[in-house]
This record gives sequence, structure tokens and C-alpha cells, in this order.
Amino acid sequence: MPFFTHSYLRIHRIALFVVCLLSLSSMVRADSLWSGAWVLREPPQGGRLIMTVEEVDTGWNLTYKVVGPDAPVSTVSTVQTPLNGKEVPLLVNGKPSGQTMGIKMIDPHRTVTVLRFKGKETGVSKAEVSPDGKVLKIEIDYVSSNPIGKEVQYWDRQ
Repeated sequence: MPFFTHSYLRIHRIALFVVCLLSLSSMVRADSLWSGAWVLREPPQGGRLIMTVEEVDTGWNLTYKVVGPDAPVSTVSTVQTPLNGKEVPLLVNGKPSGQTMGIKMIDPHRTVTVLRFKGKETGVSKAEVSPDGKVLKIEIDYVSSNPIGKEVQYWDRQ
């Protein structure tokens, strides 16, 4: 009987360990829903806007590019964010632009970003990736002085 009890407890511990691993892997998989290239559905004139999300450590590297035959001179914007809300600079062609983004991960599907230009808040965006990881919806609420007001963008996984 003691051998049976010992074996049962060992199997129970292994099963619990496997359940914990599966839980962690589903969290990692959910975070990875963001990784990859995203294309804005309503592109700017003359090209397509592509955003690439690369997961690094506990944060992201974001790269924005306008591409296409009629696109203006190639501009690449980059942001490296720890996803904790800390303001980080938006670089345009590797140089500071005066813009910052404070991106905070709310849960594996949602983020909130505070946008600033030269220290002054210009807007707040809320992003949500679909459960299947194919669509990214971003709602941007600009400050009252911006004539755009609110904007909703849809991005599709490339």
C-alpha cells in the first residue's frame, strides 16, 4: 500500500506540473498573438503602412514602414517599449522625433498607449488583438485640440 500511495502522489505531482506548463504555454502563446507583420486596412496614399511587432525579453520592438511603388521617400519609425507604460522615444530613421509612446500591456490581448509630442499629451490609444490573432483594432482618442478627434484603425496580420 505505501508503494501505491507514493506512486499515486508522484503521478499527481507530474500531472500538476504538466498542467502548470500548459497554463504558461497558453499565456506565452497569447502574448505571441501580437508578433509579426500587420498591414493597415486603409493605407496612406501611395503605399501600404506595415507595422512589425517583435517580442524581446518582456517588451516589444515596433517598426513602422510605408512601402509601395508610389510611396514617398522611405521612412522607418521605431519604438522599443518595455510594455510597462514607461515613455519611450519614437525614432524616425534612427533619430528622435520629439514623440514618445508609453505602452502598457493590460492583458495578453489589450494594450493602452499614451502618445506625447515634446512632453505634451496628444492622445491615448487602446489596442486589442482578436482571439485568433488575425485582426488588430486600435482606437485612438486625440486631445481636444486635434481636429481628427477619434480614429479607429484595423490592421490585418500579413
